[in-house]
Amino acid sequence: MVKTLNLRKTWLFLAFVWLLGCAGLLAASLLSDAFTPGLWAELYFVSVTLFSPLALAAFAWDKWKAERDGRRISEKALHFLAFLGGWPGAVIGQQWFRHKTLKPVFRTILFVIVALHLGLSALLVYRHLAGA
Repeated sequence: MVKTLNLRKTWLFLAFVWLLGCAGLLAASLLSDAFTPGLWAELYFVSVTLFSPLALAAFAWDKWKAERDGRRISEKALHFLAFLGGWPGAVIGQQWFRHKTLKPVFRTILFVIVALHLGLSALLVYRHLAGA
């Protein structure tokens, strides 16, 4: 139980830091001429800042509907929101609402999406630093 709890806290911490970081960097790039990360980075910041709250709301809605036997949001739609940049909101929603945490296939796909985002971000930062 201790390892699961620590992993859960790590996931939440990573998701919160990533979301707040992207929102902060987006604000800095829009409000200051001193910080210009480039078009691709700004688009990524926008997608994370826009789709994370949507993914969080989708997880909340789906959990609420699951408890009431209502019409649900498909797992593909939840994964698609995460893929579009809403993975921090998806991770936060999954952990806060304890929704889809017992489905290994869902968790694996979400983990792959997170890994793709982190890997792509690392690649973009590396290329930006190597070009500077």
